[in-house]
Amino acid sequence: MIKNTVALFTIALGLFLIACNPNRVPKGFPKKDEFAKILADVHHAEATINQLRISNRGLDTSVNHYYHHVLDKHKLTQQKFDTIVNWYLSHPALYQEVYDKVIALLAEEEAQNEREIKILDEEKEKIRKEKLARNIWKGDKSYFINTTDTIDKRVPFIIGVDTIEAKGYTFSAFYQFMKESKVKESLLKVIAMYADSSMDTVTYSLPITHNNTKAELAIGFDTDKKILKLEGFLMDHDTLEQIRARINNIEFEYTSMPDSAQVIPIKEE
Repeated sequence: MIKNTVALFTIALGLFLIACNPNRVPKGFPKKDEFAKILADVHHAEATINQLRISNRGLDTSVNHYYHHVLDKHKLTQQKFDTIVNWYLSHPALYQEVYDKVIALLAEEEAQNEREIKILDEEKEKIRKEKLARNIWKGDKSYFINTTDTIDKRVPFIIGVDTIEAKGYTFSAFYQFMKESKVKESLLKVIAMYADSSMDTVTYSLPITHNNTKAELAIGFDTDKKILKLEGFLMDHDTLEQIRARINNIEFEYTSMPDSAQVIPIKEE
């Protein structure tokens, strides 16, 4: 009789505690913190889906795999997820607590993303300035060569580099020949003048094409001799031939010696 009374009392106490705590999360349901993480992931998935649909109008709804990936990640079926959501919605106070946690999670993630983007932008800017500092080309960045030009159509250049401690130099630019051009052969030519009075010449045969094509040439990397001066022609050709061409994005960079001091970015003009 006493045992039965104790059992009845235990059951009654359990029912009383449940009645006193109507917001108690059912067994098997995610607690507030876990559910907040699930909803935050769902928010990201929905944002990704919406962005994909905006940028790819008419995209098949298979993009919903982003959404189902979230459910799989948290080991939930669509039905179980809907059941959990409905239960939390039926408990507004508890759902509000979860929602506040979701907002906090999203805000922290956004702040972290902004920090990472800032770091990447700063690194890109650092690389850009260092690249600018290594660029010895101070002339125009682009040229249009026409048959009526009175300048030297070979586009000669001379660059003094006696104060630079470099392992070697790399020239690059984009070339494009117009349809009216009648040139049969054209060369990018760079001549290195060394401290011992010797010299070296490197050429690059430019493709005679109407497409914008990149040309790249390196000099000085296979010697320990110091270069004092670089000169040459951006477009060496038979000047008796008719030429119309465009040169863009000219860059002439040096590579620092392995033991040289770090390049200090120069101020842009």
